[in-house]
Order: sequence, then C-alpha cells, then structure tokens
Amino acid sequence: MTRKEITGSRDLTFSGWIRTNLPDSSTGFLVSDLDFIIFNWKTKKIILLEVKTRNAVVRPWQKILFENLDRWIKNGIEKEWIYMGFHIVQFENNSSEDGKCWLDGKETDPFELKEFLSL
Repeated sequence: MTRKEITGSRDLTFSGWIRTNLPDSSTGFLVSDLDFIIFNWKTKKIILLEVKTRNAVVRPWQKILFENLDRWIKNGIEKEWIYMGFHIVQFENNSSEDGKCWLDGKETDPFELKEFLSL
C-alpha cells in the first residue's frame, strides 16, 4: 500500500498566484499541471499520468504539450530507465468506484488499471 497523501486536500493558492501574476494566454504563455509521476526506483520504470474526472477531456493545447513531453522524454531518458509513456486516465465521475474508467481512451476496469500503474 502506498503512503497516504500528506495534504489530504489541494491548496489552490499558488494556482491563483499564477493566474494573477504571470502572463495570460494571449501572449502565448500557457500553464498546465501534471497529475502524477509514477516510478519504481528498483525496476527503473516511470510513467507520466494525467487524470480527468467527470468525463473531462484533455484540451487541444494540453494534448500538444503532453505529446511533446512524451517525445522529449523518450528521446533523452537514461538507458537504464524504462519510460512507460504518458497516459491519460479518465473517469466518468470521480473514480472507478462511482462510474466507468478509461485508460488512453480504452475502457478499463480497476484491476487492469491497478496492474498497469503498478510497474
């Protein structure tokens, strides 16, 4: 079992600061968060993971950003590491416990998702 999340809830103070203090999108400046970086230091495997809830989808500009990150990492990761790619998990509601779940656009169940993300 993984350790319980330390914060318990997300503080959006810094997100608000970014929106108030940094350039807006009309300047070409865009900001995105990445939900999870999952890695196993023993097997040297790593996955980048974006999670969308309530049937949300990745925005077009975000999709381009994530595709670029994926390509950049594939081209430059150290040889002893295995990059398992950039993946998107989408939930019909908030989790696989209250609705359907998709991994990279393919419907999956909680057991398959657990297996895939366990590295």
